[in-house]
Parts: sequence; C-alpha cells; structure tokens
Amino acid sequence: MLRIMLCGARDTERFREDFVQVAAGFDAEVWHYLSGDILHINHAQASWETNSRDTVRNAHVCVFLIVEAYGEITWQTELREALAAGKPTLVFCLEETYQAYQVLTRKASAIRDPGDQRLVDIIREVESERRLTIVPFSYGTFRDRLKRQLSRMIELALGLMEERNKRTTVARILSEPARLSRSELAVSADIALDEFENKIWRKQAIRALAAHGGTDEESILALLASMEQGVQRLAVELLPQLYVPRPADPEFVAHCVAVANRSADVGVTRRLIPALLAIDLPVAVHAMSTLELVESGARRRLAEALEAHERDLTDPVVIDAVCTLLTRCLTAEFEADWKARCRLLHERLLSRRDPHTGEPEQ
Repeated sequence: MLRIMLCGARDTERFREDFVQVAAGFDAEVWHYLSGDILHINHAQASWETNSRDTVRNAHVCVFLIVEAYGEITWQTELREALAAGKPTLVFCLEETYQAYQVLTRKASAIRDPGDQRLVDIIREVESERRLTIVPFSYGTFRDRLKRQLSRMIELALGLMEERNKRTTVARILSEPARLSRSELAVSADIALDEFENKIWRKQAIRALAAHGGTDEESILALLASMEQGVQRLAVELLPQLYVPRPADPEFVAHCVAVANRSADVGVTRRLIPALLAIDLPVAVHAMSTLELVESGARRRLAEALEAHERDLTDPVVIDAVCTLLTRCLTAEFEADWKARCRLLHERLLSRRDPHTGEPEQ
C-alpha cells in the first residue's frame, strides 16, 4: 500500500482532514505524528528525531506543509532525511505565510521576532538553497492542490515505468544490432548515455550504435566524457564507427584531444591516438599538437600509429607536423625498441626533404 507522510508543525492539524481524504482517494496509508501514525521503538535511547528518520525512510511520499509555525524536527531532520534518501517530496505553503515571507525578506536586517526569522530561514533554505518548488495554497484549495500534485507524481512514476519497460525490451536484442528498428536505436542511445544505467547494457548499446552508422557529435562527446571507465574506453575504441562525417570537423577532433588531456585514465589517450588517425589523418595530426604525452605508453602508441600510416603521409605540411610529434615521442632517455623504429621513421621523413631548399621533395 502507498504510504504518504505529512510533515509539519503542530498547526498542520488544521489541514489533516483534507490530507486524509485525499490520501484515502489514492487508497494510501497516512502517516502523521499528531495521530500517532509514525514508526517508533520505545527504549532508553529513543528520540523523536530517530523515529522521524525511520518514518521518512519507510514512507513512499513525503508532503511538507508550512502553515504558520516552525517545526524544528520537520525541517532539520525530516526534510534532510527525505532528500538524502531520494524520497519524492512535495512542499506546500499557506499563501498568507508565503506573502509574509516575501515582505520579511525585503527588510531582513530589521527582523526582530525569532519566529519570523525562522520562517524566513526555512523558506529561503527550501526555495533558494535547495531549489525545491513551493506550492502555495489557501484554506479552500489545499485538498485540490494536493490531489493534483500527487496525481502528477504518479503520472511521472508511470512514465518512468514505461521507459524502463522499453529499455528492458531493447536490452534483450542489443547483442543483435541488425534486429534493432529506428525507434529501438533511439532507445539504445538513451541507454548508452545514461550514467546510472547497467554498464553491460550501455556497452552493448554503444556497439549497436556503431554498427548502425554511429550517432551525433553531442552524444559521442558525452560518451567520451563518461564517468564509467569501461564505457569511456569503448567509446574511444569505436570512435571511427561512431563518428561518421568525413572529412572530420577539426573542432570535434580538438575536443576529443581535450577530453583525453583531462582524463586521469592513460588508457583513454592510448586508445584515442589510433582512433583519430583512422578518422582523418591530417586533422588528427594537427590536433595532436596539443595532446599531452607525459606517459611513455602514449608516446609509444603515437609513434607506432604514425608508422602504420607512413604510406599515407604525402602532404608536406602534414609531414612537418608528424616530424614534430615524433620529436616529442623521443624526449625520454630510455631507448626502447619502439623508439628505434620511431627514429628511423623520423629520418625517413626528413630524407624526403630537398637538401637545397629544406622543403619536402615533390
């Protein structure tokens, strides 16, 4: 059964009957401390704060009501517990009280009454600091306002159930991308981009998008910036399939390099190097002038990738840029096998230059 908790000071008693009637219309169980409907265990260390936290954690919806009085447990314990637990929360405020708050805020420095100051503090915390929406009501409208807000909340919950059902259906065939329809590909993109979604589903969705000709730049950049390491690495590996425009947009490639520079995962840079070169060699070479190469594995990967593209290096401007990159790869003293090949490639590219003019031979 749906459990709805009414939170507020003692003066919420004025609206308790309206609250009970609306809750009954949803066949919900009402929890409110004035009627004793609050979880509690009596023992030597028992407290209202502990009982209130337990009640909030076990409620499905928390309705906070500001009439006139200030309830310390309501705002210092119950609200904070509800938000920390992620409980669906509604906040209502009597219109007269809200109007008084607006007047008091204009003369904040002149407030003398402690009750007025607490009123200003709590509404400011709810509305300005926590950015919760306050629903105003009058004595004759609370019942309808509450019913409308609860209905809207149930509508949103059903929408989330619908979305979950769609994702579950699509997830069953993500391993077979050929079976996905256009609408199912759109759902796949939602799965791939959702940072809270199942990691396995996200990876399968990324592979499906790559198999179907990729996705838009904004989505690709979001995947490259994912907080999930496995998702980020896979997006980098499949970048040539996810990003299809040719020639590549230099700004997009530069953004990819910036993502790698910001990442603490060296695997991102190592994977990005061959991916960008496969997309657009000239654009990638120029963008990599800003690529951080402090890690030896990245330098080795860059040298090997450039060596693999040696036959494609014909543009004199690109060759100059490649030579600069190779020089950066040779900065460390340790002479590894890949560095020997890197030096040979550097020498071969330099040998193509006209000894008289210093320009690459035509």
